[in-house]
Amino acid sequence: MAFSVNFNGVELSGMVDGFTAITRNIGSSWNNSTRNRLRIGADFINSSIGSKSITVNFIANVKKDRFVTTRNNIASFLNVTEPAPLIFGDDPNKVWYAVPDGTPTLDESSFYQAIGSITFLVPEGHAYSTYTNVLNSDNSGGVDGSITTNNDGSVDITINNQGTLPTWIDLKLTNNHDNGYFGIAGVNGSLELGNREEVDGVTIRHSDVLYDSKTDPKFSKFVSAAGQPHPEWTGAGTNGTIGYQEYNYKSSNGQQKTMKGVKLIDPGSQTGFRGGMAELVLPPDSNGDSGAVNFYAWFRLFTWTTALGQTGVMQILFTDKNDKFVAGYGTLKDDKTGNTGTVGFWIGGDKKRQWKHIPYVANNGEQTGLKDNNTMLNDNRGQLDFAKQGATLGFYWKGGHQTIVVPELEDVAIHKVKFFFGNWSTNPRGTMTHMVIRDFWCRKDFVNTWNDLPNRYKNGSVVEIDMASGNVSKDGISAITEVVNGTEPFSIPPGISQIKIIQSSWNNTPPDVEISWKERIL
Repeated sequence: MAFSVNFNGVELSGMVDGFTAITRNIGSSWNNSTRNRLRIGADFINSSIGSKSITVNFIANVKKDRFVTTRNNIASFLNVTEPAPLIFGDDPNKVWYAVPDGTPTLDESSFYQAIGSITFLVPEGHAYSTYTNVLNSDNSGGVDGSITTNNDGSVDITINNQGTLPTWIDLKLTNNHDNGYFGIAGVNGSLELGNREEVDGVTIRHSDVLYDSKTDPKFSKFVSAAGQPHPEWTGAGTNGTIGYQEYNYKSSNGQQKTMKGVKLIDPGSQTGFRGGMAELVLPPDSNGDSGAVNFYAWFRLFTWTTALGQTGVMQILFTDKNDKFVAGYGTLKDDKTGNTGTVGFWIGGDKKRQWKHIPYVANNGEQTGLKDNNTMLNDNRGQLDFAKQGATLGFYWKGGHQTIVVPELEDVAIHKVKFFFGNWSTNPRGTMTHMVIRDFWCRKDFVNTWNDLPNRYKNGSVVEIDMASGNVSKDGISAITEVVNGTEPFSIPPGISQIKIIQSSWNNTPPDVEISWKERIL
């Protein structure tokens, strides 16, 4: 097989008839810097590898009238504006990037044979392998090296550079988990991308709605608590019945209306103070935790007597998991001759009691001139709320919250809500015509929830680093701004060396790693 010299993809052997010599010498030129000493010798400063010259001598066995063609072809062949690949047939795995240097010669003094020479300059002074080495999980453990993934999300790489000079790698990292940082360290330097302090997420506080009658319009989750002790009043009968009802009534202005909600159906068989009770057991929050130290309830009530002397009690009572009383909001009318009722705020703790009772006229709000006219609990209104924030209890009434601090309730969690409706069996005037819970919802506040933040390197994103040029891309888009100041690309030395890749501290899933490089040879 004929010897070949291929430059810029063109075979010189196709233009000439043979090569008489190729001068490649050993390695390249070494340039040493010294500084003369005062009298004898010099001090060494540094050494660098310079450019390299390669000379090719050839013959062209052509007739003299065809030397013009040879000259023109070779001149065209050599006409490049930047270093081009130069490959010799005896060393096909090595490519020099060269340009013609000086004046190529062609001695035409012989009629039968022309003798010529071409000198190439290799500015870099070294060659590259014509092939690209690729190291990934598929060939890990082979001649190119190995890739080891670790449980902490880091990757250890052993890389075998079989060239004689340090070289630059292309690194491809495919994220298998959200990630905010890459630290890449080798023996010749380190490169960092992203933000070491970037977090995967944050714990935020939010509120969980635990119950809403809008999604349970017939209050089916209010289950009977008949026979259970009343949390606040010892001795009160609770074996009556309360439940959801829809009924028609005529409002104070004569308009026909329909009322829907929870009310007393049967006060029970006991004598004295008696009634019925139901309970709502609060479901767990979004973390699966039961009970609410910080709690809010909103409800809409309706009270209206249609005859003087009617009496009745309607309470919303909040208890802990052992049914111990925490607080309550309700209405009480024990006036057996007139039409005065009270709204009551009850508190638990060491001094369990009715903290406040505020009078109002138990009409339907039609007597606008009355000082205590029922502006809050008539059929057009009724919106009230209760809040527990640690030790602070708050009760809404007429445009504001009335609060009290009960220190011993600071860490007490509300687990149940009990609903009591009652009356006195001895009252001949009967029970208030309208005592209704029309709407009810409640929530747990300050629930700690993990909020996953979007990270700069999402699961599946691909980061590519060209160590030679310093270019960095993420999913094909330049990401050079993500290089951490003070770090820079690095080369790998000849022989076997190590590379360590770490990620965000919270990411324990290693990325897929692929490394490619061309060897550099003197």
